Amino acid sequence: MYILVVDDDRFANALVQFVLSKEGYEVETADNPRGAWQMILKREPDLLILDVTMPYLNGFEFSAKLRSEGYDIPLIFMTAQDTIEAKLQGFNIGADDYICKPYNHQELVARVQAVLRRIKKDGSVSSNQSIRGGQIELFPAELKVTIAGRPAVTLTPTEMQVLRVLMTSNGQVVNRDQLLEEVWNENENNSNIVDVYIRRLRVKLGEDADKPQYIISVRGVGYKFVGK
Repeated sequence: MYILVVDDDRFANALVQFVLSKEGYEVETADNPRGAWQMILKREPDLLILDVTMPYLNGFEFSAKLRSEGYDIPLIFMTAQDTIEAKLQGFNIGADDYICKPYNHQELVARVQAVLRRIKKDGSVSSNQSIRGGQIELFPAELKVTIAGRPAVTLTPTEMQVLRVLMTSNGQVVNRDQLLEEVWNENENNSNIVDVYIRRLRVKLGEDADKPQYIISVRGVGYKFVGK
């Protein structure tokens, strides 16, 4: 699991990196939101640990920006702001946990493990069986997809869920509302999050953005997976 820690206190970053790396996690750090944004564009982490008080954008603003851009990265706020108002704001934004500084190292590890267990549970399906559509095969439990003749591609839990919904309806149109409901538990088509994840999947599948082969847009309705 890849964890990105964002805190303008470099010593705090190094300490969290040390503690979590000892538990076997791959951990990188950034000391400002701008740097973190560039890192996320290159590689989406499995978990984001985010301070609140930082330059340029505070942690709440940065997480809201991520959500508005379609990112659904699991998030833990870790901050000295321990008021109930701050905690409520963090959870309302969509935080999976909120840790107040100073914290116990064992507690940090336990909370990170708890969030990652939930991610793994939510990102899995009841069956470990793969789903095949033509030359494409999805392995939900392993968060990977293969295309004949190419190396396996790793997916995030949300990317896997989107592709799973599409592939289980191979050749049929899946409307945006259905994707929002099944993947994000939302019933209002009020964001571009579906389009963002479709775009990411197309990139990972090596599709031509102008002429996609596998995930076809159906104007005004939704998308259709075509196994070839």
